Amino acid sequence: MQGLKIKIPKTAELEQPTSAEIVASIDDLLIQILLHLPITSLLYFKTVSKHWLSLITNPKFSILCHPNPNPAIGLFLPSYVLKPKFDYVHFNSQNLTKPPFKKLKFTKDPSGITILQSCNGLLLCCSNRIRQPINYYVYNPTTKHYTTLPKSFLGTENSNIHGLSLAFDPIKSPRYKVICIRNSVSSPEHYQIEIYSSETGPWRLSGGPFIADVNFSKGVYWNGSIHWISTIGNLNSLCYNIDLESLGVIPMPPVPDNYVSVTISYFGESCDHLHLIQISNPQIQFDVYEMKRDYSEWFVKYKVDLHPIASAFPMMTNTYLDPFEIDYYNFAILSLVRGRREEDAFMVLGIPGDCKAIRYNLVSKSYEKLCDDEVGDEQVWFFSAAGVFEYIESLCCV
Repeated sequence: MQGLKIKIPKTAELEQPTSAEIVASIDDLLIQILLHLPITSLLYFKTVSKHWLSLITNPKFSILCHPNPNPAIGLFLPSYVLKPKFDYVHFNSQNLTKPPFKKLKFTKDPSGITILQSCNGLLLCCSNRIRQPINYYVYNPTTKHYTTLPKSFLGTENSNIHGLSLAFDPIKSPRYKVICIRNSVSSPEHYQIEIYSSETGPWRLSGGPFIADVNFSKGVYWNGSIHWISTIGNLNSLCYNIDLESLGVIPMPPVPDNYVSVTISYFGESCDHLHLIQISNPQIQFDVYEMKRDYSEWFVKYKVDLHPIASAFPMMTNTYLDPFEIDYYNFAILSLVRGRREEDAFMVLGIPGDCKAIRYNLVSKSYEKLCDDEVGDEQVWFFSAAGVFEYIESLCCV
């Protein structure tokens, strides 16, 4: 019987993995490559395989992709006709990218959807109606993913909601919490706090009824706490520590002796810095305050003089009024953004006329137009009253 002959291939003839296959099999190397890609490419590459999806959606990858600080790259400006829509202003006038959205249509809501707050890449949104039932959502405009918040067990006609605030810090945790301030059912003329956690689930009460005199509709998350202030009248403040679930009072900046009346023109957070601007109208020279992390005091971080901008854009001045009248200058401070470098800090102004927004560098004092759309006086007032919302790119899950 003739023996069976078996040909054993030489080593060179064996199928060798390609360079691409070698790279794809080493997670650390693959992650380093993915970190150099723009967000739009990462969103596409999530569909390559389940393995790539798990890498890109991992919270640790999101932190690596957007290291702290992660400054905002644009603003959503609300514009209401019948249903809410949003204009978009990119902070880089040379990078006219497509807006993330013009209308929020991630789910069908008959009245449309509006934004309540922007927090480190996530948007807290709600139905655009006054009467119940109102739906609340947390939406990531980068990934287009959202979640609908559950109904509160305190949701009755006698327990009106005065404000919701989102607390989210991707450096600390991929989870977020929502703080709701509503009327107390047990104590008339008092408030009650409810908390929703994306990690633990349903709404629950936090603490007992309390009294306060602040604007709960404009909460700002910073340093592990939600902060509220009164924007007119007596300047009061309140903060709520998320981890300790405790309320406290924060000091307010001193009012200069030459200020007759004070208006809080800006209160917000950027790149882990809390800022406040108070102006005595009509003034276009003012200080930008920053809060110390231990809450010991506000200190002057920047000094601002907008006279050069008022000269360059005459529509910023109501020349038919007396220069000492409150409404002589017409502008709104839309945003204050800290960059990865100190010299990158800038402020965004809304003024009427042939431009929607002005970028004013707080260090070099230079300025530039961000867009050329015409804006009316009433829109500038509306931006100041209703607020605008920062866009921060994020891959975080909701």
